[in-house]
Amino acid sequence: MTIWHGAQAEENGIDYAVREVEKPSHPHSQHMLAYWKERRQPDGLMPRAAFDPLDMPKLMGGMFVVEPVNGGTNMRYRLVGAENERRLGRKFTGELFTDCYLPEMAADQIALHKRVLETRSPVFLQGCFLGLDLEHVHYEAIYLPAIGKDGGLQIIGGLFEFSAARK
Repeated sequence: MTIWHGAQAEENGIDYAVREVEKPSHPHSQHMLAYWKERRQPDGLMPRAAFDPLDMPKLMGGMFVVEPVNGGTNMRYRLVGAENERRLGRKFTGELFTDCYLPEMAADQIALHKRVLETRSPVFLQGCFLGLDLEHVHYEAIYLPAIGKDGGLQIIGGLFEFSAARK
C-alpha cells in the first residue's frame, strides 16, 4: 500500500507520503516488535499492563498509545512521546485524529488503526510528512495491538526517524 496525499497543509494539518512495508527496518521498530512478540498472548494481543516503556528508555520519545473512540469512528492519542511532539511542532496527547490531520490522512489513519485492532497484527509504514518542512526526513512507524485491563483495545506504537538511528 502506498499513500501519497500531497495536499497543501492547512494551519494545523499534517499530511504525508507513506508506504506499507512487510517488516520494520528501523532498529527501534525492530526492538518494539520483538518486545511485543515476547509479551503477546495467544489471542494475538499484548496486555497493556505487560508494556513498560521504561524497558526501552531510548525509544520513549518516539512512542505513542492510541485508543478508538465513538465505536472506532475516530481515534485518540492517549499518549505521544515528547520527541515526536517537539519535532512535529504540536501537542498530540489527548487529541483526536480528526483534529490532528487533514481529512484524508485522518480517514486513512483511522482505517489503518482499525485494521490493526481487527486483525490483531502489526503494521509498519515508511515515509515522510508533508507541509511541516519535514519532507526530507524519513520515518518508520510501527503499530502494535494491545488490550487494556478493561478489555478495551489500544495500539502501542512508535514513530522513528531513520537518520536518528545512525546517531
